[in-house]
Amino acid sequence: MNLFRYFHRRTSIKTKGVIYVVILILFIFLTVSALVMSTVRNNLIEQLDQFHWSIARKLAQTASDVLLSRDYGFLMEQIRQLKSAEEVSRVTIVDTRNIIVASDQVAEIGARDRELNRVLQARTGNRPGYVKSGPDILMPIEIGGDLLGALRVGFDWQAENRRIDRELGRTIRQILYLALLIFALGIGGAFIISRVLTRPIIELSRKIEQFDREIYPQNEFRRGSDCRDESLQLQDAFGRMMTNLRTYLEQNRKISEERERLTCMAAIGQMSAQIAHEMRNSLYAIRGAVAGLEKADGLDERGDYLDVMKEEIREMTRMSDDFLQFARTPQPELVPCRVDTVVQRVIELLEPDLEEANISVIRQGREVPPVMADATLLKRAFMNLFLNAIQAMEDGGTITVEYQRQEKYVAVSIQDDGPGVPEEINLKVFQPFFSTKLNGTGLGLPTVYKLVVSQHGDVDLEDSEIGARFTIQLPIAQQDGD
Repeated sequence: MNLFRYFHRRTSIKTKGVIYVVILILFIFLTVSALVMSTVRNNLIEQLDQFHWSIARKLAQTASDVLLSRDYGFLMEQIRQLKSAEEVSRVTIVDTRNIIVASDQVAEIGARDRELNRVLQARTGNRPGYVKSGPDILMPIEIGGDLLGALRVGFDWQAENRRIDRELGRTIRQILYLALLIFALGIGGAFIISRVLTRPIIELSRKIEQFDREIYPQNEFRRGSDCRDESLQLQDAFGRMMTNLRTYLEQNRKISEERERLTCMAAIGQMSAQIAHEMRNSLYAIRGAVAGLEKADGLDERGDYLDVMKEEIREMTRMSDDFLQFARTPQPELVPCRVDTVVQRVIELLEPDLEEANISVIRQGREVPPVMADATLLKRAFMNLFLNAIQAMEDGGTITVEYQRQEKYVAVSIQDDGPGVPEEINLKVFQPFFSTKLNGTGLGLPTVYKLVVSQHGDVDLEDSEIGARFTIQLPIAQQDGD
């Protein structure tokens, strides 16, 4: 078993394919050869036996005429010719008295033959007289049912066996030639088929090794496989890749967790810095107003300073509310709702702003199924997108709202006619505190992203030739029977 495993690992599929084909062809060759040789030998023996019986019958026919005419010299001449042609080795003919009247052995003429006497007696008793005794054929001589005598014809089976061996030798050579041709075709075919089958396996193994090096180049334990079998090489390469991939993913998970912690710390630091900066500016303004208030003489002048202080306090309150809303997004309560109804409510709330900015709203494709969402949080998300669009179109324009069904989602696109978002900052628009506005906090679009993702949806800034196009995807609510 260990030897077989060693052979299996250290031999390529092409080599094993050739070896297996050779073994199979050899097994088939030996089996077919044994069957063919046995069949040919039996056929040759049967043909010789039939030939011998035909000689015996012809000789019996000739002997019947001779026994009637008593021309024994002619019969002896026939026996001599058969002997010289090496077709027979022994001939003995007796008459009804069991007296030998012709034989290849002249000394036997006039004697009696015990075995031929039994043939005569059997035929007289109406029993079959045909007998085969070893290499000899014993048969009665008859004409029209009348018994005239009996004959014995013997054959040299050693010579016949040599003849059979020569015929078998020719048959073996023909089988060998055919076997050589089959071997050549079989080995060539096995090599070609194995090469065709192993080529994609080798290519896949190479790609797996390349991918393994790309994802985990610092692996110090990578080594080539010690086996030659291409399927085992693929198995080893895949196993190493899976091991290294698990290690890589584990390391990447740890790095991602560490990066997430660092990102959170950086966000907290950035938020603190932003809050401190904005608060400090407002506090400077309030301090200045307090100093002016202390020096003011009239009520009007004091009223102006008080107005400045109230405005700064309102600004600080608004900024605090923005930060708190971004940091404290409530847990959504997902229920089936009509997204067009939510958009309609947002349009109604912003109608004064839309009229003041000279902006119209066009809605397309409203017939979409309900979505699973929190209508309150969804309204906040659409409110932010509409406010961004209104602020982007200073000279008025059109906001286009388009509804589409995309497999298991409903997509809602909001597009304005403003200047759009520069391509170089496309990836930054959803980052907290990033803003291109002078007085912006950079929390509008990040809030939209946070609200939509919390409802198992997605939001994206799509490419658009005119203005900015934001698309929100929300999962379709499951209907009864779905």
